[in-house]
Amino acid sequence: MRSEALDITIESRGNTIWLFLSGPFHSEQVPNIREKIEGFIEDGHRALVVDLEAVTEINEGVVPLFLDMLNMVKGKGGDLRLVFSNEAVSTAFARYRNLFAIFPNARAVYSHGFWNNIRRRGILLSRRTGVRLSRPVAVFLLFVLCGWFFSLALIIRIQNRLIRKQEEEIRTLITWKHENQIEIERLRERLRPLRQLGLLRDTIPESPE
Repeated sequence: MRSEALDITIESRGNTIWLFLSGPFHSEQVPNIREKIEGFIEDGHRALVVDLEAVTEINEGVVPLFLDMLNMVKGKGGDLRLVFSNEAVSTAFARYRNLFAIFPNARAVYSHGFWNNIRRRGILLSRRTGVRLSRPVAVFLLFVLCGWFFSLALIIRIQNRLIRKQEEEIRTLITWKHENQIEIERLRERLRPLRQLGLLRDTIPESPE
């Protein structure tokens, strides 16, 4: 019986709900965490951050929880972000890092954003361009630019929808594969005594590493 418990701290920061988890995170704690996250989503919260940095150990049964929650919040137009950099959690999520928005600390979550990305790329905006335009030409260019930006925004929106749909399909397939691998290993363990007695021949191939 495990003596340590998983501690949960919940904070509301602006429009974002933060969940801070500390201690060992095992499969038996999954229903409790699932209930809390689903409750936030059903209450209309669309920005969720789960800080796993203080989690000391984590088993394979925990990861599908976050895959399910990611699918749920994405389906409602929201976002789920994870915070961790420790070895235990990094190892557990190694195969799924491309599916989640993962940050090493809270500061990185706050600094993530459009304008921050622009500043990091060294794009500087200046009011002094040295170019003068007549009003009719300026109005014409304004309409052209507005039309161009509208078209670009429409294209990006369509592409984002396609990307989100593909990501959801990938997450669903990965979750299905992961759950089936766990089930196969569970069945293998149940059949091990029969194989050892020679009553059953092992026809199930070993799971790939």
